[in-house]
Amino acid sequence: MKTLIKFLSCVILMLYCSCEKDAMSDGEISDFDLTYEKMKPDRSTVDVFNPILGEVVGSATLLRNEKGFSYTYKSNALTPGYAYTVWLVVWNNPQECAIPGACIDTDFARADLTQVEVMTGTGHVVGSSGKGYFGGHLNVGDDSGTINDLFGLPYAGGLQQGKTFSSEIHLVLRSHGPARPGMISDQIGSYEGGCDNPFEFPPFTEIPDEMGECGDIEVAIFSPVN
Repeated sequence: MKTLIKFLSCVILMLYCSCEKDAMSDGEISDFDLTYEKMKPDRSTVDVFNPILGEVVGSATLLRNEKGFSYTYKSNALTPGYAYTVWLVVWNNPQECAIPGACIDTDFARADLTQVEVMTGTGHVVGSSGKGYFGGHLNVGDDSGTINDLFGLPYAGGLQQGKTFSSEIHLVLRSHGPARPGMISDQIGSYEGGCDNPFEFPPFTEIPDEMGECGDIEVAIFSPVN
């Protein structure tokens, strides 16, 4: 029934647009057309990059609309039996980064301006193929998964209203080392899970290979679309 309603709504919308355009002179754009353009979802696919290896190791896709975004993250270079998590870094005001629209870790120092939020994504233990598939979504205004306090950052309110298209989104893959019996839920559900020293390795400097070692090892970056 919902599918039928959506289909009929689309038909009505197309008919409405057709009628409106017939009533205008050639080349004229109505306010309705501009509003509709802003509402159209945007789908982007980018490379997943491992800065430590200097290699492209997969791909990620982001689908944005006015209510938030959904993502998929695929990596082909993971270690079987290891626990991994994907974290969302939302730069609500990327134009305030030192290089506008190209935010990096040093821009965390400008958090009051950049309005950055670091948030929980998803995680699991990788199987024998060494390939990891992750996915999730974030709604506008949902900051329930924030870990800004862990980094001493002010809260930004998650993905802010009206910023779904203009924000810069980073998907960061973190290794939590070999799956540890009795700790797996923590390893795949928290930034510090299974880590003897969560900040032992600076981001993108070392691939953890021992139990208890953790580190950020891959990233996918989605630039603003408007």
